Amino acid sequence: MKILCLIDNAVKPGDRWLWNYLPSNNDEVDFLVASGAVDRFKKWGKLLTYYPTFMRAGLQAFFKTRKTPYDVVVAWGGQNGFTYALLRSIFGQKTPPLIILSFNLQGVLSHFLGLARLGMRSVSRLVVFTPSEVEKYQQLLSLPPGAISYCPHGWYDPMRWYVPKETPNAQDLARAGKFIFTSGRSYRDYETLARAVEGTEVCVKVSSRPFNLAGFNLPQNMEPMGWLDYRVAQDYMYEANFYVVPLQTITFAGGDSSLLAAMSYGKAAVATRAPSTETYLEHGQTGLLVEPGDVEGMQQAILHLWRNPDEAIRMGKEARRRFEENHTMDKLAERVYDVVLEVYHAQRG
Repeated sequence: MKILCLIDNAVKPGDRWLWNYLPSNNDEVDFLVASGAVDRFKKWGKLLTYYPTFMRAGLQAFFKTRKTPYDVVVAWGGQNGFTYALLRSIFGQKTPPLIILSFNLQGVLSHFLGLARLGMRSVSRLVVFTPSEVEKYQQLLSLPPGAISYCPHGWYDPMRWYVPKETPNAQDLARAGKFIFTSGRSYRDYETLARAVEGTEVCVKVSSRPFNLAGFNLPQNMEPMGWLDYRVAQDYMYEANFYVVPLQTITFAGGDSSLLAAMSYGKAAVATRAPSTETYLEHGQTGLLVEPGDVEGMQQAILHLWRNPDEAIRMGKEARRRFEENHTMDKLAERVYDVVLEVYHAQRG
């Protein structure tokens, strides 16, 4: 097959993205990269520095697929696929089939359901990362049965290449002593986390955007570190006692990438209940779940793992085992490719 992939991360020469994990595959894979998007602001502020990049890329994809005979187009996330899908719907473009992976209806688009439904008319398949989203989006977007597939998420395995204690900031981490780590930008509830750890002996390090921590006071034991480069963040993840995923009340996938990253490092997690955390974290086995906005529950969960490190280690080992068994990029690539083949053969009749 000849496949066009719409993504927003850089692709080096020879890199085949998910197809790297399909070693016997010889599809021809091209890329259109939405580069330059900066997630500096929340909510409507993203219209200034974030969404325009994806709009331009969607327009490029529309013209590119009119000139080049691709068999399938695969977009990662609604931000990469929606503008292209909308143009296809407006101009009646039905081929090549379009698959949007890691789709969720959030952000600005969630306020314009009519526009979302129009764009989805030209999408062959949506792939979501939590089971609850299948029926939810079928109803919200007026989609027929079979238009949405649930696919368990996967993540990169750092243990294949990461060398602990040999990175530039290893000494700084050693001086930092015991700490827990949290990171992420979208739909994070750092205020509840701040209130939960205030006055405790727990040291928390946070990798986030400034807007995530605006509007409330940080306790002295909660250290903002800005948005860390992934090579630095991986060191903090590796050295942390455990990981925390504090989320707002959401009904769509969110926090799953961060949670899977923690699992890949063999870390237990304390997480707010949400579709993603309930899908990928088993309470009492790989971490602890707390209710949204529950300061006391968050505090009790964090203190339990902080004061019982053997329990955190046990949960972390089980999280790592489940990651290896179900959530590596190899597993994700295989699942995604099964969907691609199904859509491709359905289009050909």
